[in-house]
Amino acid sequence: MNTQPSKLFITITLFHVLTFSTFAAPLRVENVARIKGQETTTIRGMGIVSGLPGTGDEPKSYTPAAQAIMRQLSRSGMFTMDVKGINSTKNNALVEVVVTIPSTGARSGEILDCTILSIGNAKSLAGGVLSSTILGTSLQQDENSPVLGQAQGRVTIEDTATPTVGRVVNGCRLHSDFTNPYIKDGLVMLVLKREYARPNMALKVAEAINAEAEFAASGIVDPAQAINSTTVAVRMPVSKYNDPVDFLAKILDVEIMNPPVAVPKVTINERLGTIIIDVNVEVKPSLINHKNIVAEIPPAPGDEEAAPRQFVDIDTDLKFRQMSGESAENMKLKALQSSLDAVKATTQDMIDIVKTLHQQGAIVGEVIFVD
Repeated sequence: MNTQPSKLFITITLFHVLTFSTFAAPLRVENVARIKGQETTTIRGMGIVSGLPGTGDEPKSYTPAAQAIMRQLSRSGMFTMDVKGINSTKNNALVEVVVTIPSTGARSGEILDCTILSIGNAKSLAGGVLSSTILGTSLQQDENSPVLGQAQGRVTIEDTATPTVGRVVNGCRLHSDFTNPYIKDGLVMLVLKREYARPNMALKVAEAINAEAEFAASGIVDPAQAINSTTVAVRMPVSKYNDPVDFLAKILDVEIMNPPVAVPKVTINERLGTIIIDVNVEVKPSLINHKNIVAEIPPAPGDEEAAPRQFVDIDTDLKFRQMSGESAENMKLKALQSSLDAVKATTQDMIDIVKTLHQQGAIVGEVIFVD
């Protein structure tokens, strides 16, 4: 009796290819770069989740740190939990509380969500409540550290597969303003996005800005200068000092003429089990046979039909058009990823398939392995 699992045959349309190639929009500065200062900010602190149904930390490992947190809260004048009984129960857990402030900044008093991560040996944070937690620039605060925010509230587990990671919705109130200075000493710094960070792109961005009539008429000779492969500096004319937002908007809207083609990338982190695929990564004609998944990337126009195999083509209609002499591009790797997602293939499956395609030279783009 054959106990081998049956093969899963995948059918993929070429909708993704048409979406990314036929209707490509002009490339503008905002597509390839961001304004320095548009960065997220993270504040954090060490806190206590209480009220757990016996799934918390071992008391011996938990107690010293818990007492230190409570002393810190007491010094700050914040209400804290009753410490009675923490030496004999597993109803509490030490956690790291992380709040990400968006790149647009935030004001004192604003409410944000918190991410909660167990840092002890708790089995689950489900059903727990985060006690009042001081947030600053580092995990452990001393008495001289500024209090940038305060967090508390009921913990929600969003992924039951990782019950030691949770969220407190609207659980953080900021105690400080977070503003990002976009203009310093009359200069705006443009930082090229990772996939475009090359000397020729930095030069093209500077050339495009300098060619704009409004910037050319500002009285500043070549206001934009490529500093290196990742940075372009733009000097703001005095006439724009009272209207910096309009100046920034016009910079980002500048169209880049004849831009160099960015090398599309696939970034894989096997330790974390993640894969990031740029939209323009292509796949040459290939046959994929991985576990119980079999799929074919259609051959390029003019290629001879291979001998019949036991599989279903990824796009039979595309293959027919190609055999009829119609020109067609290679399939985008994103299209394959979407189809694998649709049949509930795992991220590890996708990583393994991409590694195999890379070894075969079928990936049109750069494959980067990070740790």
